[in-house]
Amino acid sequence: MLVRPLLRLPRTLLAAAGLVAAGSLLVISPFDFPCAFAAAGLDGPMCGGTRMLEALLAGDLPRALGFNAFAAVVFLPLVAALLIACARYELGRGRSLWPSGTRGVVCAHLLGGGLVLWTVLRNLPVEPFTVLAT
Repeated sequence: MLVRPLLRLPRTLLAAAGLVAAGSLLVISPFDFPCAFAAAGLDGPMCGGTRMLEALLAGDLPRALGFNAFAAVVFLPLVAALLIACARYELGRGRSLWPSGTRGVVCAHLLGGGLVLWTVLRNLPVEPFTVLAT
């Protein structure tokens, strides 16, 4: 019975490889992708994310936090946790990819609220928050 879950594991490995490839392409890409927030003169929630990823890959955590602390502290661990959940689900050791019921709703609201709060705070022109802008 272990053969069947092992056959499903390559999907998670392919997803992880795809994320690594996409991140690598973002880091080494000579193109600048347009952003609706930047067009409006604002910093979006993921502004500085590519530079943050590049700094993390270079091993410079303080510089990475300076580019986008939310992505480094919340988004990257969330992606890692979801990849682990995918692998556990495909191996038959997990029941779902996202927490079900009230826990899942609370997690989604906290993540969405944190993203909105991060976006608002990094665009405030008040002194303690100007450090958060890219």
